[in-house]
Parts: sequence; structure tokens; C-alpha cells
Amino acid sequence: MVMNMTNVINDFSSPKYDEHRAAVEKLRNKGRDWDFIKYYGKQDEEGLQNKLEQLQEDDMIPEDLNAPIWIAIVKVLQEAAEREQTIEEKIANNRILSRRQDNDLTIPGGEASSWQLYKNKLIRQGWTDESIRETENTTISILRKLRVETNKPIKGLTIGHVQSGKTASMAALMAMAADWDFNLFIVLSGTIDNLRKQTEDRLMDDLKTSGNLSWERLSKLSLKSGSSHKVSSLLLNKGSRERYLNVCLKNKTRLNDLIHWLKEDGKKLSQMRILIIDDESDQGGINTKDVNDSEAERTALNKAIVELVNIQANDGSKPISMNYISYTATPYANFLNEASEESLYPHDFVAVLNPAKEYFGAKQIFGLENDEYFRGLPMVREITENDRELVNAIHKADEFYLPQSFEDALHWFLLATSIMRYRKYKKPVSMLVHTSQKQIHHQIFADLINDYFRTSKVKIIEACRVLYDLEQKKFTKEDFQMEFEGYPNVDDVKDYPPFEKIEEELKRLIRQHPSHINVLEDTKGLEYHDGLHLCIDNCANNKITDDLEHVRLAYPDPKSPNYPAPAPAFIVIGGSTLSRGLTIEGLVSTYFLRTTSQADTLLQMGRFFGYRKGYEMLPRIWLTTDTEAKFRFMATLEEEIREDIETYILEGMDANEYGPKIKNSPRLSWLRITAKNRMQNAEEIDLDFSGTSSQTIVFDDDAEIQQQNIEVTEQFLNRLGAPNETRNSRGLYWENVPFQQILDNFFSKFTFSKQSEFSNMDAFFEWYQKKEGEAGFTNWNVVLSGSGKLDDAKHKQWVIDGRGVGLITRSRRGSATGKKINIGVLRTPSDLCIDTTKDVYDSIPQEFKGTQAGKVERARIEEQLEEIDQKQPKKSVVNEMRKAAGIGLTPQLLLYRIDKDSKFEKKQSTKEANRRYDLNASEDLIGVSLFVPGYRSGKSLATKLSIRVENLMGESEAEEGEE
Repeated sequence: MVMNMTNVINDFSSPKYDEHRAAVEKLRNKGRDWDFIKYYGKQDEEGLQNKLEQLQEDDMIPEDLNAPIWIAIVKVLQEAAEREQTIEEKIANNRILSRRQDNDLTIPGGEASSWQLYKNKLIRQGWTDESIRETENTTISILRKLRVETNKPIKGLTIGHVQSGKTASMAALMAMAADWDFNLFIVLSGTIDNLRKQTEDRLMDDLKTSGNLSWERLSKLSLKSGSSHKVSSLLLNKGSRERYLNVCLKNKTRLNDLIHWLKEDGKKLSQMRILIIDDESDQGGINTKDVNDSEAERTALNKAIVELVNIQANDGSKPISMNYISYTATPYANFLNEASEESLYPHDFVAVLNPAKEYFGAKQIFGLENDEYFRGLPMVREITENDRELVNAIHKADEFYLPQSFEDALHWFLLATSIMRYRKYKKPVSMLVHTSQKQIHHQIFADLINDYFRTSKVKIIEACRVLYDLEQKKFTKEDFQMEFEGYPNVDDVKDYPPFEKIEEELKRLIRQHPSHINVLEDTKGLEYHDGLHLCIDNCANNKITDDLEHVRLAYPDPKSPNYPAPAPAFIVIGGSTLSRGLTIEGLVSTYFLRTTSQADTLLQMGRFFGYRKGYEMLPRIWLTTDTEAKFRFMATLEEEIREDIETYILEGMDANEYGPKIKNSPRLSWLRITAKNRMQNAEEIDLDFSGTSSQTIVFDDDAEIQQQNIEVTEQFLNRLGAPNETRNSRGLYWENVPFQQILDNFFSKFTFSKQSEFSNMDAFFEWYQKKEGEAGFTNWNVVLSGSGKLDDAKHKQWVIDGRGVGLITRSRRGSATGKKINIGVLRTPSDLCIDTTKDVYDSIPQEFKGTQAGKVERARIEEQLEEIDQKQPKKSVVNEMRKAAGIGLTPQLLLYRIDKDSKFEKKQSTKEANRRYDLNASEDLIGVSLFVPGYRSGKSLATKLSIRVENLMGESEAEEGEE
């Protein structure tokens, strides 16, 4: 039974082969490898044919599925899977932006090595195999960019997420580096001493284990009398077991003391292999003087860090190696600041840390703009304008009662704590209150909370009961499963217990009034109880009170034999200590009423980011709608910066070539990326639109404007000549369209809403015309995408060049009526790749070129793109697929006509039904998407940076009344 293979492949694209393909995919889904699948575990084609005939007798596969068809299907599926895997592996295995050659260091394997001991500790702490593997791979990648011996300092940047385990990454790097003879580790940690101490204790606990190496902490180093260590006493000779850790406050006096201490003994300095880790490097160490002013000196703190990195003893001796790595979750200041050779700019590498899949970050909590696949978890609650004004009145001592939203946050904290105690949770549970930086305001709110708990206990319990019923409906387990895609063991996430099950715990929790933490008179140790601990975390409360009370936040030591039970509960009120660095354990309720014009400060305030294993459904966050919008914007900005870096990594670019393209948005008028005095190179710049992927989601509901846009678009498309049919047969596209033609015949005549990202296109036009040749961009592809197949009478048609393209449907988001229509998302993700026409893969046999074989390959890609349709693709994936198709440098203009009578059809989520409405537009809408390729290696398309900042709001807020 021999069949012509060409006929097999020609027929293979037919829908009648869907069942045949499913039979092969069923084996793959069971985990079988391709070698097994090819002959179904048999020796050869004859054995395969016998196996297939047996399956046909049992009606398990189609009757006409024979060996040649099976083998042909396997071949195409295998090639498609391998292409997809290659792209994914390329992305996953390249986490560092650098052309610096790797050293030859390897992952330490000895059981008693610092790294293996630390790795075992992570395993005992419950880290998943995947998280540990990711940490190990990223750590060795960074270590290979360092130098055991250097003539000049190595400078790198590691970008993490807020509250995502950067300290664990730092500990992993130190452990691995210590095994390779690095012997002095300096961590620059914050500007607040209790946060410095928290970091020091954590790192020593992670690293000080009995193994090959002996770790010792060096605290507050100085040449002053009474200093606990002298540099001459350090054991630094070759083969020494000793490793030293100094966690130094970012304070010019402390840093200068450290520098003088290191300089004292040139012989010892010349034995040092130093790794400096600058934790939260965008805070404290950035040079805020104008580098364009030749008379200006560096800020004292930045000057001290630069001197430390370039340390040289009084006799001229230098360390064997110096490696400086800055860690931050908000890298804007690091990039937007000076980039001179002497500066701390990450010339050598930029590394990106991926948090574990369990991480609750800005993307997961607030969602992304223009992205229906990341809409955010429904755990955010509104602080109304009236409540905000009431808080201001409370701060001024004009009002003396708590806002309703605050009472809700307080009641939810009681409920969540009761649930966690009912589940026998052991660790602390916390509520965070952040309404102001001023210490007097902290005390006012503490007094009001105390007063509130003097009201009727019955009234509090009843209010909790009512809130509990509402919250269970607002955030369901189904919501969590749908919105937090990829969460490990999502089926094990615990649902809410009945109120009756937690009522006794609730009564126990409020049995006594809240109090500060008691101090035992004889031992000065701290005593915890089963009620509410009210903590005010600011420097006004550094001392124990006369009533033997500890007012600042202090969690119990988990190793203490007197560790409290049940889980201790804390209401934490504060300002700047809660804004950055301090970990709030078991955070389930946040009342956050704080404005800032700085993006990096805003993200760092997100103490609600992090891991919530075991209580995933319980966190709630109270914010104003304005602050929520800022967090969503920042989540989008953060995601885009990471995708840009990922794209440039794949392009093989160097850290020195990279300048981040900060999102160009009209809303930047209310948000400064970082403090103005940290952005020395960001004043007079060219915008860089390479890598742009924008789409219209806001429209004016004006029939005259929209009718004109339809006519403009129709005339533009009809002048382009004969179109091609898109690969999915849903639309048309035109190749090789000059940009000037698009500008003259479309953009110059089309009207965008003033609230759209496209409202001010002049800057883009100017940039593109200036940089088109330098970037190597080709002429454009123009795509008109629709619904259903072309010329399908079942859908409303828009006839262009004699072909009928189906109108698409979209729904309103936010409100059912209004002159502005927000559709949330326009573009179908796979449409970014539907203008692919070439037989691009060498694996297609030559004899099939120009035949149906090309369609077969494209059909395979379509399957891949159908998967992409289920999730917003990363920019790096889109770039790779377009590059593979030979259009990696081809910009795309993608157009849609949206049916004005579109209806919203409720499909999955009750929550989504509350956000969506029929489109109800006066006229059909023309949706516009713009995709511009990212620049290639060596093609920096911004002279300095990527955003003008002249019109942005003022300086950073003063940190009042704190440390």
C-alpha cells in the first residue's frame, strides 16, 4: 500500500484530517516522544500499519488513516513543535543582556559547598523544583559575567520584582561566588537602619551553615576606636575558609568609614575578591547633580559608592577583583541617569530575574492596559473621593471617625485572620495602613482604631458577617483560576469556609482591645498575645515606652521556643519604612492612600506584592481609582521594559547599546518615571518608537467622525492595488507599501480620539522618517483583518477591492453609554503574524516548494497562532516569528472595521459581565494597530533616551517625619 507523499501533504490541510491529526496529538499529550510516535512504538512502517489496522478494528481512529498519512502528520507536527520549543528555549535560557564573554565558572557541586547548602535550605523551605532550577540557572549566568581577577570594576544590573525574592537571589549569588574564592561581600542596603538589620540577619541566616566555608558578619566597620573588626585581622590568604559579609547602610558617613577601613591595609586589600551588591540601587546611590554642569560635584552618597567601587589603598594597592551589581525592581533611574565610564551605569550586563509562578505582582493584581488576558485579580477595593476627603480631615483633626472603606478594610483583616487561624496557619498575619508620611498622622489613626474597638463587639461581628457575604461574591475561586493563569496547583487553592466555622476565632481576636507589643520587665523580651497588636512603624517609636511597650513593628522570632499561637495578628501603621524594603508578613488587608508623582516610588510602595501561598484568596487592597490606574499603567510599563530587554537579549545586543523605551502615553502627564534630578540624560532626547506595539481602544462616539474615517480607510485601501489573502483567510493584506503613502493617504486624514495613544502622531512620524533607513526597516505591510472567512455571507461584509471582509465585534468596557467608547482590547494577538507568505522553514522538502506543502507549514503555524490567541504573546515571540517568516524588519499597519451593533455575549465570568456592555455606537468604528520592529544589534535608535519629560509633574515627595 504505497501512496504518493505529495498527495498526502496536499490533502493534509483539509478539515477531514482533523481526526487523523488528533490521533497523533493524543499520543503526544500522553508524554510519548517523537521516536515512539513515528511508528507507534513498532519497528518500521509495516509494524505501524498493523498497529493502525488494530486501532481501526476498535473504532479508535479513522478508517483511512494509514501509515504514510500517519508518518506525514507526525513529521509536520514534530517540526512545528520543535520550532516552538526552540523559540521558547531561546527566550528561557537567555536572561542576560551582554556581549561580555563568560568566564569558565561552573555550578558548585560539593555537598558541603555554600551553594549546595543554600539550595538544600530552599528545598526545605518548600521551593518548587522549577523555582530552584530557575534560581540556579540565573545565578550561574550572572556569576559567569563577573571576574575573579579584574583590572577595572565589573558593573552590572539585576532587575527583579517588588517583594519577589531579590534577597534570595542575592544570597544565591553570594553563596555560589564564595565557593569560587570571592571572600568579601558588601551589601549596600537602604537608608533606614532597621531595614539594613533585617537584610543582614536574613543573609547571615541563609549563608552561615556548617560546610566548607565559615561566614562571619562585619558590622559598622570603622577606624574609630571600639570598632569590632580590624582589616588586618581578616583571613584572606589563598585557600582560606573564611568569607566576610558587611551590610552597610547607604549613608555617606557609614560608607566613608568603610572606605577608610578598607584603605588602611594595602596588603589585605590586595588579597580581596570583592562582590558589592547594591540593594534597591535606584534609591540613595543615584547621582542627582547635573552631569552637564562641569562645576557640579557628585552627590556625597553617589561619590562614596563610586569611590568604593574604585577602591585603592593608600599605598596604591587594589583588590584582586571588584564586581559591582545593582539590584532593583524599578530600574528607571539606573538607565535614565548618567552613563559615563566612571558612573555606576551597568556597562557590562543587565540581568532579568523571573519570579516564581506563585508571585503576585502588579500584572497579576492590577492587570495590563489594552490586554484582556491580564485583567487583574478582583481583590482591589475603592477608596471613594468622599472617604479620601474624610482622611484629610482626620489628619487635620477636623473629624474623628473612620471612613466606611477603612472600616471595611479593618473588618476584612479580622475575617482573614480568623480564616487563617481556623486553618491553623502559624506565621504572622498583618494589615498595613499607609495614609501619610507624617508621624502625627500615624498616631491619629492609631487612636481612632483603638477607639473603634471600644464599640459593641456584637456590632463588629455583624458588620464582618455582612462584609464576608459580599466579598465571597466579589472574588470567587473561579475568578482566581481564570485570572491567575499558570498558578501552580490551582485546584488546591482553598475556598472560603462558612462564617460559622470562623466565628469563634473572630470573637477570640477582638476579645481584648488592640495593644502595642508588651516587653517583659526581667528579660526585655517581647510578649505576644492572641489579640490585635497595634504597631506604629516610624523613628519616633525607636525606644521602649515607660509602660514597657514596644510600639514599632517586631515580628516574633520563628525559632523562639515561646513562639505565639495562634497566628499573631498585627495592624501596622507607618510611612516611608512601609514604602520600600520592609517585608510585611501575611499581608491580607492594605489601606493605601498616598499620592506620588514618581513611578518607581509608587511600585516600591506595593507591599501587597509577593507570595501568598496558603491564603491566595484572602488579600484585599483599598485604593483610590486614580492610584489603581497608576499601578495598572506601571504594570504595563514594567512588562514592556522586560519584553524589550528580552528582545534585545535575543538580538545579541550589549548592555551599552540598550536604552529603555519608556512607554509613550498621554497619561505620563501625571506620572514621572523617577525623580527629575535622577534623569540627567532625559531632558533633550529623541523618542524611540522601535518595538512599538500600539492599538486604538478609545473612540469618540461621533457618527460624522467615524463615517469620515471609514471613507478615508476605504479610499486608502482601494488605492493599494491587488491584495493578498491572509493565511487564515479572514482578511486581506498588501505588501511593500511605502510609509509616505500611508502617511499621505491614511494618517494625515484619519481622526483619532484625543484620549487615544494615537492622538499625537507627529512625534512618531518625525522619528520614523528620520530613522527608517538607519534601522533598516522595509516598506510596510498593511493588513485588513476580519471575522469569519472572506466573502462569507454569514457575517456583515466590508467590500474592499471586490472581496468581502467580515466586520469584527467588540463590546464597551466600563459603562453602557457615553460619548467615549473604550473597548479594552482591539487586536487579535495572532494577527501580528498573519501577513506571513513565504515558505520559511528549510525543513520543507524541496519537491514540495510551490505546492500545497507551503500551506501545510502555514497551517501548522496557524495552530501555533491559535494557541497564541488564547494568551497575549510576548513581544519577543512575535519578533521571532516575524523574523522566521522573513518580515522581521517589516512594520505592520493592521486595520479592523468594528460593527456598531456589536453585542456583548457573556461567556465565562460573572465579573466580566459587570464590566462589559453592548457597543451601541452611532457608526461603525475603524480600529488601528501599529507594530514597528524592535531595532537590531548595533542599531540604537535613540540618541539619549526615549521620552521627553519637560511637561511632567514636579519633584519627588519629601519623606517627612521618618528615619
